[in-house]
Amino acid sequence: RTDKRQTPLHLTLEDILEIIGRDEEITVDVTPDGHGDCVRSVRCREDFPDGTTGTMRRMFVKPHEQVMTMGEFRRCLRRRIPTKNGEDERQVLFRDTSPTIAASATAEQLPPPEVDDFGLEVFPILFHTKGDNEDDEGNGAKHQDSIQDEKLDLGDPVVYYSRQNDCLRTEMKKLFSHHLFPNTFQFAEDAFGTGPPDAINLWIGNEKSVSSMHKDHYENLFYVCSGQKEFVLCPPSDVLFLHEGMFSSGTFRRMKEVAEDGETENGLTSRWGVVPDESDCEGASDVRTKWIEPDIKKICLEERHQNTSEFPLLSKAHPVKVLVSEGEMIYIPSLWYHRVTQTSETVGVNYWFDMKFDSPHWCYFNFLQNLKKI
Repeated sequence: RTDKRQTPLHLTLEDILEIIGRDEEITVDVTPDGHGDCVRSVRCREDFPDGTTGTMRRMFVKPHEQVMTMGEFRRCLRRRIPTKNGEDERQVLFRDTSPTIAASATAEQLPPPEVDDFGLEVFPILFHTKGDNEDDEGNGAKHQDSIQDEKLDLGDPVVYYSRQNDCLRTEMKKLFSHHLFPNTFQFAEDAFGTGPPDAINLWIGNEKSVSSMHKDHYENLFYVCSGQKEFVLCPPSDVLFLHEGMFSSGTFRRMKEVAEDGETENGLTSRWGVVPDESDCEGASDVRTKWIEPDIKKICLEERHQNTSEFPLLSKAHPVKVLVSEGEMIYIPSLWYHRVTQTSETVGVNYWFDMKFDSPHWCYFNFLQNLKKI
């Protein structure tokens, strides 16, 4: 009898480069430490509109986005590789293209990195100086072209391909056109009853990248093509215990720092900072995002609730860690909370199917959320 079983798809980063070429351009998430799309501490070195200076506050921070080729992405993802002239490859790739940010200190005066109570480095909030975004006639953005190509030390940035915008069928359509991935799963369409997948996303990263605990309004099928993913899952009923709150939001940004006199020749340096998101709504001072503040894995699974004084309700949560290896698929139901990382260099693909918003579990979840207000 003919064996109709098929071999699970095995696909590595090297395979992808062989298929689409090293010169194919992609948009990559870049952070100084691998923690993007999370709540973290930031410090303001300038005056806030409310008059406070130097205060530390919690903010939801998104990763910096940078366009690079697949070959550049591979080199950044892996170990340092010197170029022919001896420069560090990562420094060359991450040359600054950002507007100048006014700073109150030169490179020699900058303090050593500050770490918050949660083990993450504290980064400064950046404010554009007046006129940075306009030319002399007020006609659009103006960049410091004279120093745009300077080599700037950005430390050891972490890169992660995680577009979440149907990237396999859009930005990576050259790869998708090779028919390595199915267009849909009929069993999933039958089970969910919402038609074909709304998005198919490709994920490429290593153990340095962490996606903090969050939920999606999608039925999620995640398949690991190579490597291993680590998921920490919490059921929707844990919404009462996860300390979800509203936070001002911002985005990581690489900045050029200049002295107070505006000179850039002396003491020019480059550091990471956070640029607050600007609201499009008239009268709104900032953009706010609802997000879970604590690192569930660290507090619940690693520290075993030894230090939960700041987040006492976490002791009532029900996190479980799941490792998904090459050739395996995990189903994450809609509204289930999940924290995600990798144990090594990993390639994965996920299919997002719309959830039913008239389902009982959506009503129950909203009921639980409203209980927090009582």
